[in-house]
Amino acid sequence: MKRLVAILGAAALFAAACGGDSGGGSAASADCPVDALDNATTPVELVVWETFTGQPLRTMQQLAEEYNASQDKVVVRLENQGVGYEEIQRKFNTAIASGDLGGLVVLEDTQTQFMADSGTIVPAQACFDADPSANLDDFSETVRNFYSVGGALQPASSNLSTGVMYYNRDHLEEAGLDPDAPPQTLEELKEASIAIQAAGVTQQPFVMVLQPWFIEHWLTGAGVPIVNENNGREALATEATFDNATTLEVYNWLAEMNSLGLLNAVPGTEGQVDHYFAMALQQASITIETSTAISTINAVLEGTLDPAEVGLDADSLPAIDINVDVAPYPGVNAAGEVQAGGGAWYIPNTNSDEIIAAAWDFMTWFNSPATQANWMIGSTYNAWNDLAANEPNLQEWEATTRPGQWLSVAVEEINNLNPGFPGPLIGPYTETRTAIRQSLDQLLLAGQTPEQVVAEADAAITAALERYQQENF
Repeated sequence: MKRLVAILGAAALFAAACGGDSGGGSAASADCPVDALDNATTPVELVVWETFTGQPLRTMQQLAEEYNASQDKVVVRLENQGVGYEEIQRKFNTAIASGDLGGLVVLEDTQTQFMADSGTIVPAQACFDADPSANLDDFSETVRNFYSVGGALQPASSNLSTGVMYYNRDHLEEAGLDPDAPPQTLEELKEASIAIQAAGVTQQPFVMVLQPWFIEHWLTGAGVPIVNENNGREALATEATFDNATTLEVYNWLAEMNSLGLLNAVPGTEGQVDHYFAMALQQASITIETSTAISTINAVLEGTLDPAEVGLDADSLPAIDINVDVAPYPGVNAAGEVQAGGGAWYIPNTNSDEIIAAAWDFMTWFNSPATQANWMIGSTYNAWNDLAANEPNLQEWEATTRPGQWLSVAVEEINNLNPGFPGPLIGPYTETRTAIRQSLDQLLLAGQTPEQVVAEADAAITAALERYQQENF
């Protein structure tokens, strides 16, 4: 069973599935040499820095092979840079000084402002503007807004994901609850957990890894900013707004769930798998996680995942029979209150014009409706090209398969997001998430009060924003 849990935990590794002037700086001032491939006399090697694993890795390998076979100008080579977004970001930051960066780099959604201010990338807006065949209107408005700085799109593509709820249908039924009507709000989640515990199904029905992005989803979904300047969207954020009534409502809910013994709070360390362990052993009934985990969880349930794909030295998977289902993320006010997330594809500007053009050519192919549909089916990342929804193979997959039906939950959540409030834009996002993670640890593992930990996180975020502004990233 531990072998199984490690494989389920791989879903966490490819999810995570977390400065300058955001009002006008770092926009699309750079040129994008989209035609530079015309001058190449031999195939251009395009090295892609990534951290894919499991089903997404398998799918990306297949897509890279398909692209390489479709033309003779570019050869894509995937180059793994670690087990998660934090590791690849550290390697990217270290390599900035030397300029020895990949031709494409897939980083976490939190890095938008930093990447724009770093001066190390060609903003995708410049490439879209330079390529008459590219049409930004084909792509999700919410996602474009989420990844834009000063009105200019920064990454060339997105591996789109968001939060969903995974729950054990049998456990709800054993507790006298309707498994077709799972909890939709935090209050309903508490009531369901009380019923499950009272029925003796599980002692701690709700297991939650203490990841800060869950808090961001609850706040953004409720329309509440984490930082000033309209969540950093109107100008560079300079002050935290984290200490507010909604944040305190969420933290008081968490504290109550913990005090009632309904919550199994798992430390949010990198690569954490204990929440999967609790679900797999049926010690918990409900958890929240990234929608990207769908592909790996489904493969485990079907017994089709090769353990070697997620770095395990094992010959086979143990049998598992858990009646898991997926529902919208339980919100403060309603189901499906989330924000956009996932990974983003950046084009470093430290390479030759030919490599930059090769990166854009691959991204143009990758962003096409047909490829986006295949990527979505294979990886369970959402497509960010809206036209992919018209692809017959994707429509059939969503209608007839378990992962397709599960992912439709996340698709609907993304489609219902407010394009004007897609999520925060923060320069020191890593420091911000560290402050929120520490506040969760102090609340649920150290027993401090919601008021205390929220105030301390707010102060830490403001201090990080001030340093970022002073140092200009």
